[in-house]
Amino acid sequence: MKTTKFLQAAMALLIANNLTCYAQISQIEISGRYNPTSKYLPPADSSSKPGKAVQSEINAAAQINFYTGVDSLNRIRSFGSNVQFRYTNFSRNGYNELILPTDLYCTNVGLYYYSTINQKWAYNVFFNTALNTDFKKIDKNDIFLAGGAVLSREFTPNFSLGFGALVHNNLGGFMPWPALTVDWKMGGKFRLDIRTPDKSPGIAHYVGISYAAYSKLNLSLAFQPEVVSYDVTPNRERTNRLMSFWQLPFTLSSAFQVGDFEIIPSVGFTALRRYAYGEKKISEMFTEYPYHGLGTNLIYGLGIKYRPFKK
Repeated sequence: MKTTKFLQAAMALLIANNLTCYAQISQIEISGRYNPTSKYLPPADSSSKPGKAVQSEINAAAQINFYTGVDSLNRIRSFGSNVQFRYTNFSRNGYNELILPTDLYCTNVGLYYYSTINQKWAYNVFFNTALNTDFKKIDKNDIFLAGGAVLSREFTPNFSLGFGALVHNNLGGFMPWPALTVDWKMGGKFRLDIRTPDKSPGIAHYVGISYAAYSKLNLSLAFQPEVVSYDVTPNRERTNRLMSFWQLPFTLSSAFQVGDFEIIPSVGFTALRRYAYGEKKISEMFTEYPYHGLGTNLIYGLGIKYRPFKK
């Protein structure tokens, strides 16, 4: 029931945005991921405690373009927004019932501005605001901010490199983080794609290599580390509110083009899932807290992309 309500709310907002006369949705994506039953892993210095958890995740996202054009100096400029929703459910038992929240929600709204400088150089500036919460109690601690800039250069038509920095408060106080992008097309079939950070309600990275098997079939192998912070309700076992959740998934996926749609099934494994509870305070940002975990397990996914105005 909660999953259905979440999807209805996400789609309602996407449709509302599509009806605005000043914006155009260039892409809509809905996906799901599933981790089967995994063993609970207590902190290294604590006694063994039995527990298991099944992790399910639903994502909905839209890319919205407000303006794209060429100015009098022949520079391409684009201004737009990325809207993302994520619902994560943990079906857990044993000691995990006291440590893991049942439901976690992310709503992320980002703005970006892209401009070319000349034929070789371009830059991208972005700002993201996220509401990451269990919806038990909402205040300023549920809001997470990130912003940054990337300067990129096209060395050849098949190779471009970007570098920059961002600042975020996912772990409490504001922290700097390096940014790097690589787009390298090799031999006409292979492509290396590095995006750090990647689009996410938290801080995510994407390192992938893809192979264009056919004109409408693409295969990809990707590593997508991610950390998302939530503001959660404390209890007698988790006395701090800031939950930092790390995931290190490796996935093999295929993308099938069907008209304006792209269907993306995937399979892989999550090498690491860890979570810790701290305080969202600058004075506590370097404090180390005990990390709980979930065992390495398979991950299954299915995504659908729709580009309503693809030319």
